[in-house]
Amino acid sequence: MELTYTIRGADGNEYGPATLEQVTAWAHEGRVQPQQEVRRSDMEYWSPAGSFAELQPAFASRAAVAAPITTAPIMPPRDPATEAQLKSGASWFYWIAGLSLINSIVAFTGSNWRFMLGLGVTQLFDAFGNELGGAGKVVVLTLDLIAAGVLVGFGVFAHKRHLWAFVVGMVLIALDGLIFLLAQDWLGVGFHGFILYCLFRGAKACRELKAA
Repeated sequence: MELTYTIRGADGNEYGPATLEQVTAWAHEGRVQPQQEVRRSDMEYWSPAGSFAELQPAFASRAAVAAPITTAPIMPPRDPATEAQLKSGASWFYWIAGLSLINSIVAFTGSNWRFMLGLGVTQLFDAFGNELGGAGKVVVLTLDLIAAGVLVGFGVFAHKRHLWAFVVGMVLIALDGLIFLLAQDWLGVGFHGFILYCLFRGAKACRELKAA
């Protein structure tokens, strides 16, 4: 099996896996510097790129034809369209969290109206809280805040190109959609399907950017 390399950029994000030919080309172009952390697929730890014997010729040849580079390491350029697709998908975590939280606050005040777009689990919490009343509503509102906070966390990590945030988020949204399916709330089911599609596109863009 061909060895691959994952590179930790100056922005803290990880790029790869990439083949030796790709990493060598990046080194020749100055996009990978000797001091940058690299992990080869047969290693469990990170090591400076300059410590890999197979990459040293690329660094040596570049040093021979160019002055020492003092600027921050440059990683492969980002495709604007793919980057926008990732951010669009990741932003849906914020939208769902915001709409769900508004629904919960409205329910806490005793009002009957709500947005049709939001989490089903928080709506279940709200219905249960209305039956408890008083302190029960406060407990339920706290649970709603935690649920919204989890989604915001997914959004933050997704924007930072963590693919797992998209994947786990999609699983949770799909499970939440089952609540609407059981209740035969087809508008809610359709909304969840649309969100899953948007998150899938974001995950696809994330994977493409990490492999670039």
